[in-house]
Amino acid sequence: MIPRGAAVLVAVVLAAQPRAAAAQDPDAAPNAHHEAARIVAAELAMEDASARLTALAAEHPAGLAEAMRHELAVDGATYGFRQAARQEELRVYELAGYSSVESSVLPLLPADTQSPLRDSIAALHSLYTLAGIDQYYLVNVHFTHPYSDAAPLTALRSYYLEAQNRYGVDASYLASINFIESNFGRVNGPSSAGARGPMQFLPSTWANYGHHLKRRFGWNRTRLKGLGGARIWSGYGVLASNIGRMAALAT
Repeated sequence: MIPRGAAVLVAVVLAAQPRAAAAQDPDAAPNAHHEAARIVAAELAMEDASARLTALAAEHPAGLAEAMRHELAVDGATYGFRQAARQEELRVYELAGYSSVESSVLPLLPADTQSPLRDSIAALHSLYTLAGIDQYYLVNVHFTHPYSDAAPLTALRSYYLEAQNRYGVDASYLASINFIESNFGRVNGPSSAGARGPMQFLPSTWANYGHHLKRRFGWNRTRLKGLGGARIWSGYGVLASNIGRMAALAT
């Protein structure tokens, strides 16, 4: 996220840019200044929601009424952050669809925002290449899985880092695979091939590395599967070329 003062200044400047009033060609690429302003607005909304959540975490409500007010406030701030994050995600997909828009929008953004967005766009292009998509603008985004179905971000990061420390497989690889295989645990299978869980293992593969953990934790524990995945990839020496760039979409 970007400093609030810089973000507000950028938003004001972008909004003040002179633009002729004309009908938009439905086949034309998104307007660069509009895209930049939307990204800055999403960053500000996430910053505000994060500040509210931090303040609420320090509260200790007493009594039923205060507890209810506190819970509603937390839900409201969480919803605000989620909506802003998804709006920024849509902007990233739009930039990834048009190289001309990407090259014109990124310079309009604060410097500390440009690099993460550039990495995210590069990660999307890597995914498109793997899927055989060469016309990026044809990709349409759909939010088909409930946001709350995934484990909290802090928990996911702790799982990846724990597995990294134990088995030496970079956390970004685990985050990327968790994203690709199950959308961070939102789709646990079984798949048509019989793969199951957040990291989508075949039972035969899992039996070699994680059966003793499975009896303790069960199939759909992301921490368990992250550890098992790191153990498998460290044992086989499997490191997928360029997949680390996809971690930009996984955090």
